[in-house]
Parts: sequence; structure tokens; C-alpha cells
Amino acid sequence: MAMNRTMSLLGAVAFIVALALTGYGVVGFAGALFSVAFVGGLALWLLTTYRTPIDPQTIIVPYLVTVTLFIVHVAEEFAAHVEVDLARLSGLPVTQMDFLVIAAFCAPIVWLLGAIMLLKRWAFGYFVTSTFLFGMMFAELSHFVSPWMEYGSFGYTAGMYTAILPVVSGWFTFRIVRREMRGTLVDPS
Repeated sequence: MAMNRTMSLLGAVAFIVALALTGYGVVGFAGALFSVAFVGGLALWLLTTYRTPIDPQTIIVPYLVTVTLFIVHVAEEFAAHVEVDLARLSGLPVTQMDFLVIAAFCAPIVWLLGAIMLLKRWAFGYFVTSTFLFGMMFAELSHFVSPWMEYGSFGYTAGMYTAILPVVSGWFTFRIVRREMRGTLVDPS
């Protein structure tokens, strides 16, 4: 069991490095940026379901609802040309095609494959689930900080209207994860 956990951990780290390098090589900054969520997801996974796996049936529906809300959010980002904001903030070129490849095509596939791996109870599925939840709970909040970074005051930036949907749904799903973890802990008495 310990060997499987160690191999899963090494696999997750190798995946993050490969994703960052491949993403940067294929679409540049936008591809590398996507891999940053996996670093946060790795930390979240190590603190939660890496130690205490839960029954995936308890979170699969809210997880998939959150994926759906993420796709709705990406549609707003696309319509409002989030690539312009990303390029301005990073100082690096980000095209709408780069954004579409990463956020509208690759990300939903990864999150849905994560759901399948989670249902199979594969450790990597728990890692992908943690990564997705990390991104929704924390990274999506950047929509409410970026106006100050871009303009020095609060105002609309691409994706701001719908960002709250995956944030709230992500935290709701994580709350279920925490509840299930507490329920699986062995009582020492």
C-alpha cells in the first residue's frame, strides 16, 4: 500500500513537470499557467484524500456540477476575451486560440477523466479531483483581485460574473470531502 501511494505521488509530480513543459512548448504561457493549479492540487491532495481516501460516490454529483459551472464560466471568459487580460497581466502573448485549447478543450477533458479515475478509486483520480477543487476554490477568486492588478481599482474583468459559481460549488464539494474524511477516521478509544 505504501509503495502504491509513493508511486502515485511520484507520478503526480512527474505529471506536473511534464504538463508545465509540454503546455509551455505547445501554447506558451497559458499552457504553463494551467499547470500551476496542479501544484496547489498536489498540496491539497497530500493534506486530504492522499491520506484518507473517501467514497467517490459521495462527491461525484457535486464534482460534476462544479465542472459544468466551470464550463459556463469559461464561456463567459471566451465571450469577454479573457486572453487580453491574461496577456496584460502576464506581459506575455496569450491568444484566444491558446485560451480555447487550454480552458475550453483540455481542462474539461482532464476534469472529466479525473471523475472517471475517481470512480475507479485510482489515487491519480483523487489527485485530479483535488487539483480541480483547488483551482475552483482559490484560483477562480483571482477574478475579483485582477481588476486592481490591471487598473488599480475595482471593475469588471473577463469571467467575473460567473466566477462565483464554480467557487461556491467547489467549496461545497470540498466541504463534503472534509465531512467524509472525518467519517472515515478511526476512533482511537
